[in-house]
Amino acid sequence: SSDYSADLSAQIGMGFAFAHHFASYDAVEALTHYRARFKPSPSRSTPWSILAVAVVTADTDEEAEYLAQSMDLNRLRRDRGQYFPLPSPEEAMAYPYTEQDRIKLSRGRKRLFVGSPATVMAKLQPLITASQADEVMITASIYDHEKRKHAYTLLADAFGLQRSEAA
Repeated sequence: SSDYSADLSAQIGMGFAFAHHFASYDAVEALTHYRARFKPSPSRSTPWSILAVAVVTADTDEEAEYLAQSMDLNRLRRDRGQYFPLPSPEEAMAYPYTEQDRIKLSRGRKRLFVGSPATVMAKLQPLITASQADEVMITASIYDHEKRKHAYTLLADAFGLQRSEAA
């Protein structure tokens, strides 16, 4: 998820996936760079890009914000090299954040799409359009499994995808 990986994928004529959710590099710039420099290869005659994003969605913006507390604390811990299981929203809300922690969390929220389906789509669609991504890959790290499944259903509906039975 950098300009280097975009350039390498373009030079060797491969598809390119950009992990927006943890990259420090700009997604639009990386995907635009990739498309502009793509050279056909035996594997691919045209560029193909995937934009990977992290989303926390629920029926309401308020519920999504509550659920996103888990992702906030998880990201903060991972940035410190602490790889614990995903905390519950309650655990995250009780965590003794410092002012510096809150600044980091605020910056990290630029890479996390949180809200109701309408809110998420309003934030996400401009990025998809600007990056010209061929595909969007979504991760929804939500502590409660049923709420995570519901989030994926809400997103599928928001994108106009057909529902199928879960495996």
